[in-house]
Amino acid sequence: MQQPSVIVVGGGAMGSSVACELARRGHQVTVLEQHAMLHPQGSSHGSSRIVRLVYDDPFYVRLALTARPLWDELQQQSDLEVFRQTGGVDHGPRELLEPFAAALDQAGVAYEWLTAEQAADRWPGLRFDQTVLFQPDAGVAHPDHTLTILQREAIAHGAAWHPHTRVDAIDETDAGVSVTAGERTFTADRVVLTAGVWSHRLADLPAETATQVQPAHFTPNDEATPWPTFIHRRTDEHGEAIPEAYGLPSPDGIKVGFHGGGKVVDPDDRDFAVVEAEVDDLRTYVGEWLPGVDPATLDSGTCLYGGLAEDDFIIDRTGRLTIAAGFSGHGFKFVPLVGRMVADLVAGTADPEPRFTVGAHRPVG
Repeated sequence: MQQPSVIVVGGGAMGSSVACELARRGHQVTVLEQHAMLHPQGSSHGSSRIVRLVYDDPFYVRLALTARPLWDELQQQSDLEVFRQTGGVDHGPRELLEPFAAALDQAGVAYEWLTAEQAADRWPGLRFDQTVLFQPDAGVAHPDHTLTILQREAIAHGAAWHPHTRVDAIDETDAGVSVTAGERTFTADRVVLTAGVWSHRLADLPAETATQVQPAHFTPNDEATPWPTFIHRRTDEHGEAIPEAYGLPSPDGIKVGFHGGGKVVDPDDRDFAVVEAEVDDLRTYVGEWLPGVDPATLDSGTCLYGGLAEDDFIIDRTGRLTIAAGFSGHGFKFVPLVGRMVADLVAGTADPEPRFTVGAHRPVG
């Protein structure tokens, strides 16, 4: 039986994964991407993202547990490094870590409690002062290589890629869907919207606030020092939780940043300039907590961060339109799984996860 043809709007990480999976399954796939095939304007570029199982919500632990072996599978099929297992640590006050341990316990995921001294012996590049939770399955994904492999595989299975093609409207017709991009019109049986922070401009979705965050890379003092991925769960002088610091090894050095923050931007008109006060805060943090790097070597970059208020994604289907949105901040680890989830929705062989429906993100009352 012939599979329905599909237009994918947005060729970033999720769009590339969806296109790859649909093409592998025999669909005629057309990808419309407003920028180049690999570009720094969105949330899918660079050399590193954390892949982890540690959440304080058992739902996401189980979802991450499903996605994790797909990274190994993708790496086995690749001639580039798309994933490297490093193990991951969360450290800070025990009371902040307990909910994460409880969620791992519910999902049957192995982990290990370490003292600050034990952790420092394993990872001398980091400073620890309280409790450490170690989970061995964590690692580092390489976004640019991941997109390269997914796009290459999609095209090898017949997908057509149209970079620099900005979509203006998506319309359902009696025969299928019509997608308008400037003076051009594309038609297909189905359409998938994976346009990141631009998605709400093309469908009736909650708007995502676009912020520009600015992690930085630091040069390690000793290239032989082992590094896990790490999340430092912190409190202020009053014992109140404050934004986490995170970090991971990458080909560009040791990447460190603060979760959240950043400046609100227009994704179509941003200058990529860093906020110097945040750079200073990051350098100060690294000087205190990462003895294994040189704080003076800070090389700051920017990344577009979106996401929905609840931090839950949207992966839903209405009629001929399937939507996958709201991933910025913690979604990259699910890239290979989302491609399969969306392909199942397009085929009608699965129902949307209730937490990921558009309706679940609507205000009640």
